[in-house]
Amino acid sequence: MTLTNERPVFRGIGTSTQSDWLKAATDAPARRRLFIVTSGYEARNTRWIERTLDVLALPDKASCMVVGFKDFPAALSRSRNDEFYRKRGIEPSAESSEQQEAFLERINVAVVTLLAESAGEPVEVHVDYSCMPRLWYCRLPLLLEKVLRRQDKAYFWYTPGLYPETEYPTAGVEDFHVFSGRPSLGAAYRTHIFGLGFDRTRSQAIWSIIDPQNLVCFYADPASKPEYVDRVKNDNRIVLSAANYTFTVPIHDFVLAYSKIAAVASEFQYFGDVILVPDGPKPLILAASLVPLRLGRKGITCFHVKRRKEEDFKPVDVQPLSDPVGFHFCGRRDE
Repeated sequence: MTLTNERPVFRGIGTSTQSDWLKAATDAPARRRLFIVTSGYEARNTRWIERTLDVLALPDKASCMVVGFKDFPAALSRSRNDEFYRKRGIEPSAESSEQQEAFLERINVAVVTLLAESAGEPVEVHVDYSCMPRLWYCRLPLLLEKVLRRQDKAYFWYTPGLYPETEYPTAGVEDFHVFSGRPSLGAAYRTHIFGLGFDRTRSQAIWSIIDPQNLVCFYADPASKPEYVDRVKNDNRIVLSAANYTFTVPIHDFVLAYSKIAAVASEFQYFGDVILVPDGPKPLILAASLVPLRLGRKGITCFHVKRRKEEDFKPVDVQPLSDPVGFHFCGRRDE
């Protein structure tokens, strides 16, 4: 489906934790909600929804949409995750992680249906993007802001994960494409702002391909665990040594992370074009991807690098580590 080219506003944007939201939700009058969650091979797939359903009743099965990935349908925690939903009368769908448009259209139809049934009352749409591919979650804020009304809210949730100490499985690099923003024509100077994570093989491949004129790097600090900061710095020491500037953003505060990335992009645009190439934790990828859209300036773009999973790729069962964190904003559509 085609999304609007209007600059996103993200009215009333704020950072949330699941604990704070659940406390507020139990103290407030009940309202219609749609939960959009996934079933895949990671154990953390069900952390957010399990805690939510322990506190809030699910009055209607249609209020919970479970997207089951076709990829690795029997790997690791997938069977347990499917069983979790089936015990609650919810059958996971079967979706390919490559089918972006079909996924977005399903969400659009579900939200429009929710609004039609709301009789004008405010609604909430909650997205747990902890295990979603970036092809999906990076476009969802734009879709929800466009479809939801000014009195409605969208929430995006991320469960920090416990990653094993073994070598992180690289997914490789296939191709670059512009996700957001508009480049200048014939810019004399370019700055690449590169997000880093655990996949050092992939990071070095991207770095060698973009061959940046001016390299800026960022990574999560504070991270999900203090030792993850040292791990990222050590794994990416070659790339970091080539950077002219490095900064950090917090994984638990989406609004602050977005603000810092936007500020750095704006500062370096003074010298020429800025190209964001985010990798690493999903909140950082999402924040960086939205920066060119929100700023709306020619000369600031975001590249996404498609992941290629080789035949010997082995999925990792990421366990939930701590309280899910997220952000929320209001819709922009008038009644």
